[in-house]
Amino acid sequence: MTYRSSYDRLVLWDIDFTLLNPGGFGRTAMLAAFEELFGFPMEADVPGHGRTDRAILTDFLEHGGIPVERVGDLRRRAAEVAEARAAEFTAGGGHLLDGAHGALAALAELPGTVQSVLTGNLRRIGGVKLSAVGLTDHLDLEVASFGDDHLVRAELVEVSRQLAAARYGAGVDAGAVVLVGDTPLDVEAAHAAGARAVGVATGAYTEADLTAAGAHAVVPDLRDATALAKAVESVTARP
Repeated sequence: MTYRSSYDRLVLWDIDFTLLNPGGFGRTAMLAAFEELFGFPMEADVPGHGRTDRAILTDFLEHGGIPVERVGDLRRRAAEVAEARAAEFTAGGGHLLDGAHGALAALAELPGTVQSVLTGNLRRIGGVKLSAVGLTDHLDLEVASFGDDHLVRAELVEVSRQLAAARYGAGVDAGAVVLVGDTPLDVEAAHAAGARAVGVATGAYTEADLTAAGAHAVVPDLRDATALAKAVESVTARP
């Protein structure tokens, strides 16, 4: 992407079910890593939508009776498995959501806007997914925050803000940060950090669900890039 000398809006995209359908790729890698390391399968129904991989893996360990201090080992092995199986992403059903490229391109045209990623994915797993669908244009991954960085999604907002401030030589207020995501947990994270939330109903939650969760704006999907750009502009408009 083109490096900006300054910016006044930071847009942070969720990955799974916002930009792409992961086809279960990350969870499959994490489950495989768990069984490889500990010798038995993880059979507990651990929730995933909107949570960080670090939190999910911690739950795996707790349900399996494994000390949570092993989470670092499990994270590393899960990332290794995902990278080794990168070619299986599309074969397993992983694919780009309609309109994703156009949405990123439209936001790139908004003056003073930097786009990156805020995702619960482990960094290396998220990287595999984005590369598999060719979705790195317009995203400055140097200021991205991933599930490795914190257990709690809301804390990732500050991670990206600090990275952006260091990279561009200036920071932005939390109110100039926009989280774009498909779950109430994305919306909750934005509110907790003082940021703005734009919900996209491309996952398991409806527009009504995201509105009820407190999203500042909601769009049905990414196919109308103009509507998305207007939503991002509206939620960061100064009074």
